[in-house]
Amino acid sequence: MDAGVGELAFVVAVLLLASTAQSVAGFGFALVAVPFLITTLEVRDVVVFVGMLGMLNSAMVARRVWHDVPRRMVATMLAASFAGMPLGLAVLLFAPADALRLAVGVASIVMASALMLGVEFGGRGVAGEAIAGVTSGVLNTSTGMNGPPVVLYLQHRALEPPAFRGALSSFFVVSGVTSFALFVIAGVVSASALAFAAAGVPAVFAGNEIGHRLLGRLSAGTFRILVLGLLVVTAMVAVGTSLARIVA
Repeated sequence: MDAGVGELAFVVAVLLLASTAQSVAGFGFALVAVPFLITTLEVRDVVVFVGMLGMLNSAMVARRVWHDVPRRMVATMLAASFAGMPLGLAVLLFAPADALRLAVGVASIVMASALMLGVEFGGRGVAGEAIAGVTSGVLNTSTGMNGPPVVLYLQHRALEPPAFRGALSSFFVVSGVTSFALFVIAGVVSASALAFAAAGVPAVFAGNEIGHRLLGRLSAGTFRILVLGLLVVTAMVAVGTSLARIVA
């Protein structure tokens, strides 16, 4: 097996895991995929194609819970996220690649720890929605991991599981379309990113189906803990790899 095939197999396996995670827990696609993939691939490519495939996966989740979406809340968070996206894009464009890898790894550990501890983020009401949205927007176009601020905000709103999953998936679909448009305008959508995205589509569909089947057999809370634990380990690897590159 040549290196190209091995690299592609690695990408597909990571995307399958990430898609399954999001289908079960309602979040986690980019949070699982990005720290793994940046250890071997270009950061910009990873942010772009993970964003594209995360948008596809979210759309498949959203169609199952569309009627449960809290539309006003999601609209406020989206409007705020649009304001944060240009800042995140500037970071992606101008930050050194190794520094960005290190930032992704550290951010992953911080966000996973906050999710495990159930930290409340953003407060309540419209102000909280705006803070969660703008933070998510910055993270979306800089690291591709826009989920945690919104998850941290929503998990303290005591939403029913369908509404929680509906809010997340609909937010991710619209923000994903918007961020991709910005990536195209900024010229960061490379041929390799598109190739990885195309190769990952079957993995996203398969992971979505696996996750949907697991919903009735596996506690979402248990799966969430497993996903976050895996994320911390992966993020530590990403941090170590980044530091090694910088020191070298």
